Amino acid sequence: MSREGFRRTLRGKGPVSLKKHSSRKSEGEILRIAKSPVITMSPTTPIYDAIKIMIKEGFRRIPIADPGTKTLEGIITAPDIINYLGGGEKFQIIEKKFAGNIFKAINEPVKIIMTKNVISVKISAKISDAIKLMKEKNVGGLPVIDDERHVRAIITERDIANMFADRISRVKVAELMSKKVVTALSQTTIFEAAKTMTNKGFRRLPLVSDGKLIGIVTVMDILRFFGSGEVFKHLRSGTILQVLNTSVFEIANKDVATINPYADIGEAAKIMRERNIGALPVIEKEKLVGIITERDFFKKIE
Repeated sequence: MSREGFRRTLRGKGPVSLKKHSSRKSEGEILRIAKSPVITMSPTTPIYDAIKIMIKEGFRRIPIADPGTKTLEGIITAPDIINYLGGGEKFQIIEKKFAGNIFKAINEPVKIIMTKNVISVKISAKISDAIKLMKEKNVGGLPVIDDERHVRAIITERDIANMFADRISRVKVAELMSKKVVTALSQTTIFEAAKTMTNKGFRRLPLVSDGKLIGIVTVMDILRFFGSGEVFKHLRSGTILQVLNTSVFEIANKDVATINPYADIGEAAKIMRERNIGALPVIEKEKLVGIITERDFFKKIE
């Protein structure tokens, strides 16, 4: 199906529906928007190397595959690493196995924290199948595999949101945004922010002062923090806890793109695509009133 065919199908106020095309042969359809070739890592890749690769490539998730056959064995995400280093349930591995020594912990292979039962999608799947799986399983990306489970590509909610950016409209941001926004203060420490994001399952945390937005921190910001040379020195010397007590405001993005609640969601999608970001804080009369994310667009897709 052509991109113009998608364009005609997806315009309109109601939910975007792809079901009417279910009878059409669609082998390879998903590969039109999935990223291929895909970067994978071996199960024996050290966690610190994984951090470096994610930072360099700008990826929040990387499939773990056999280095020879490319057979899918797991997946690791930025939240997995933050969970491991930032006091989530995976931090217990560091406490029990390494007696709290984070330097030793980051040189362990990714297989100790990767997700083994990976939610994936076949190369013959429709884009609508990927959307349904992401919604049902609450995941932001899916490895695309062939019948032998070889990793061929990866599709993310950002890929899908970008595809719909020009095709969704006539719905206000206020209708889709999350209104109960968990926030942090400028004096919140990096460790506290990481723990909040891990416990709440968030990938970003707006920072506020007197109800006004002053920045936003994401899992990738925290990952870049852990991957910086300065922090590595503290990891080696065992003084990392001192660094984790740094104010999260120091690593936050202060030049935050925002949107108002009465804007069209199509405008929000275009801003996210142009800025290559996954969320927009929603501001009304200088106050933070909500947040809209790539995943919120899925509410209008059936």
